[in-house]
Amino acid sequence: MDRVILAVALALAAAPAARAQDAAGGDTAQQTVSVTMPEHCAVLDSSRIISVVVCDGPRDEATFAEAGRAACGARRPCGAWIWPSRDVAPAQAPANHDGLTQAEVVTSYGVWVAERELFVRIERAE
Repeated sequence: MDRVILAVALALAAAPAARAQDAAGGDTAQQTVSVTMPEHCAVLDSSRIISVVVCDGPRDEATFAEAGRAACGARRPCGAWIWPSRDVAPAQAPANHDGLTQAEVVTSYGVWVAERELFVRIERAE
C-alpha cells in the first residue's frame, strides 16, 4: 500500500510545476473547455481543492478523465477522486489530498489531477 501512496504523492507533487507554468503565461486553453459529466458519474461533494466523484458504470480511464474534468472545471489546483460507489467514498470532501484516509485512497479508482491533465490509477497489490 505504500507504493499506492507514493505513486499518488509523486503525481500530485508534479502539479505545482504546472501551476507555475500557467502563472508564467503557459497555455490555459484547457481551463475553458466545457466537459459534461458522464451520466453514470456524480459529484458527491467538493472542497476548494478536492472533488469526491462516484462512477458506477464502465471502469475505463477515459470515463474517469472525463468525470474528473467535469468535476474540476476551471478550478486549479484540483483533484477529483473517483470511487465505485457511495458506500466507499467519503461523504465530505477533505480540504486537501492529505485529508483522505488510506482506506479511502485504496478503495478509489484513482484521482484526476487537473493541473497535469492526468488520471492516476490506484493499483491494488494482490
